[in-house]
Amino acid sequence: ILWRDRVGFLREYAKGVISIVQRNIEQGGSGSREEKLVSWIPPLVGWLKLNTDGASRGNPGLATAGGVIRDGDGKWCGGFSLNIGRCTAPMAELWGVYYGLCIAWEKGITRVEVEVDSVMVVGFLKEGISDTHPLSSLVHMCHGLLSKDWEVRVVHVYREANYLADGLANYAFS
Repeated sequence: ILWRDRVGFLREYAKGVISIVQRNIEQGGSGSREEKLVSWIPPLVGWLKLNTDGASRGNPGLATAGGVIRDGDGKWCGGFSLNIGRCTAPMAELWGVYYGLCIAWEKGITRVEVEVDSVMVVGFLKEGISDTHPLSSLVHMCHGLLSKDWEVRVVHVYREANYLADGLANYAFS
């Protein structure tokens, strides 16, 4: 009975979506998605940009992380590509942020904008996380770095704007 309820729910949901799309087309809409050009945008003058990414083959599975620090001209100022072991995708993302922040701090960078393509991870870093959450210790480690004497902004970016960090994370699989 529970399975039938789920199937029924999905059928009703699909009907609703179809009716909304049809109504949009009837009212002059195209029914298609809006295209948006997405690319890496240089940081503000006086800032550097840290892009990080985590990758997991399986969830949990073999995991890696990568990141790059660039200046306003897009020039490489530092980076990493590392094998983490086995973990979940969000944990791999967080390890990427942690290692990237460590490198930025060790380089003496005073203003850094951190771009991450995981909305969940950005939320953890900006809003915090319950102490009982499985990722809480890693989030707290990141918060320890974020609270040091420097200016750090954490923002979400689309995957397409995080292409180099994604490539470095995937390179670690090889």
